[in-house]
Amino acid sequence: MSDPVVELDDHRAPTPRKGLRIVIAVLVLLALAAAGWMVWFSSLLTAESVSVLGVDGVAAQEVKNTARIADHLSTIGWIDHIEVRRGWPHDVVIAVTPRTAIATRGDGTVVDAAGVPFTPVEQVPPGLPTVRADDLGLVAAMGVLVSLPEDLRSKVVHLKATTRDDVVLTLKSSAVVRWGSTEQAELKAQVTRALLKRKAKIYDVSAPELPTTFKEKLRR
Repeated sequence: MSDPVVELDDHRAPTPRKGLRIVIAVLVLLALAAAGWMVWFSSLLTAESVSVLGVDGVAAQEVKNTARIADHLSTIGWIDHIEVRRGWPHDVVIAVTPRTAIATRGDGTVVDAAGVPFTPVEQVPPGLPTVRADDLGLVAAMGVLVSLPEDLRSKVVHLKATTRDDVVLTLKSSAVVRWGSTEQAELKAQVTRALLKRKAKIYDVSAPELPTTFKEKLRR
């Protein structure tokens, strides 16, 4: 007689590890579904207020008025940098870095250190020098102004430039300094300090190794 055939059942019960994986997968799917519902259909994440950091008053109100249109924020000339982020759970936070005026153009606009002209929304600090320049000349003039040490910068009342290489400074004494380009700023400052000890109407430090003065007056 042949041995009896024993049939094996292939429908094995899931192992504990396999069961745990199934539970985790289900939980992940439920979490994703809940997150999607919160974002797209629920009012839980609906912004109910807008907070502005970095500025206040009229400037903050201007930002709030355009907060819903991101493209418009970049058109606000006095804004240097802006970051929009969500504040949990119902707030939109707009962090604003305003431009800082370092010179005025005399037509109601001012200029920042990068040579960007803009219309200020707050009172301009008194005593800013005026500048007459455009495009690359304006960028160069502001680069020169920023590079000046404070003892020389405080003497400047006017800057002008038609190119990046012909920046000219007018001092409070009415003397003129032909500065040239933004290069060799530290050496030019040292040479200018030395030349200012001599009374003249024009000081040329555009080539600081060979500085010159014009219309020099002898001291009595």
